[in-house]
Amino acid sequence: MTEANISSAAFRRKRTRAEVKRIVSNVVLFVVMAVVTVLVLYPMLFVLFTSFKTYAEFLDDPFGFSFAHPENYARAWIDGHFSTYFLNSVLVTALTVLSKVFMSGIVAYCVGVLQFRGYKIFMAVILSTMFFTGEITGIPTFLMMRSLNTLDTLWALILPGVLSPAGLGALLGVGYAKKIPKELHEAALLDGAGLFSIFWHIDFKLMIPMLTLVAIQTFTGSWSDFYWPLITITTNDAARTLPLGLINFQSQNNSEYGVLSAGLVILTIPIVALYAGLSKYFIEGVAAGAVKG
Repeated sequence: MTEANISSAAFRRKRTRAEVKRIVSNVVLFVVMAVVTVLVLYPMLFVLFTSFKTYAEFLDDPFGFSFAHPENYARAWIDGHFSTYFLNSVLVTALTVLSKVFMSGIVAYCVGVLQFRGYKIFMAVILSTMFFTGEITGIPTFLMMRSLNTLDTLWALILPGVLSPAGLGALLGVGYAKKIPKELHEAALLDGAGLFSIFWHIDFKLMIPMLTLVAIQTFTGSWSDFYWPLITITTNDAARTLPLGLINFQSQNNSEYGVLSAGLVILTIPIVALYAGLSKYFIEGVAAGAVKG
């Protein structure tokens, strides 16, 4: 056997071993991803299928698939007052998200683009609010809401969300705003545009990918918030949001597993829909920004 044949055979054996390793690693990765997917999806599917069962059906076959009783959703929506809770959650969350997105954009524009005198101190103050958790600010905020006579009303949920500083949004926005080409601002100024017009028509639109991330995070936190409504809405059922209303309904109907699961599905659908809709838009926006940059 010649030296060339020996080298060729060794190369083939090496390539074969590399292909075997690649196949084995892909199989292991696939198995791990399949197991993780099942662990993540099964609790969701369990709640979904339970929402279509009666109490007797749940006891008879708790892990079985069923779509036999869609009326559980009507019972949760009407009898459980979930229609009221849902509208309250939509109102509180929408106002909170809009305020956070707008404030994040304004802070990012003022600090990242205008860079006014003392902007570093201003930014430090904004970022320092990220170190104060809800447990720290809860008591003074509660006392403020009590002094304003807003306890047991939707204002006790709306005002803290709308007026709280946008620390993370400002942090992300400033870095994003600094990457916007200054030539765009200079061209707009030459065309006679004012500062707010430049912000709204140029910077705000270019910051939409970052603001989408802020909106998703704010929506998830506000929509699923249970701690703050629990201590501010104590007797007024008409001011309860979905998480608080669901717990209240559970305390009164702890054996109605189908209706309770229907309430959980109603609570979860907006979050799933938001991620399904905006995540694609967010990824496309980041990709477009990377290409332009």
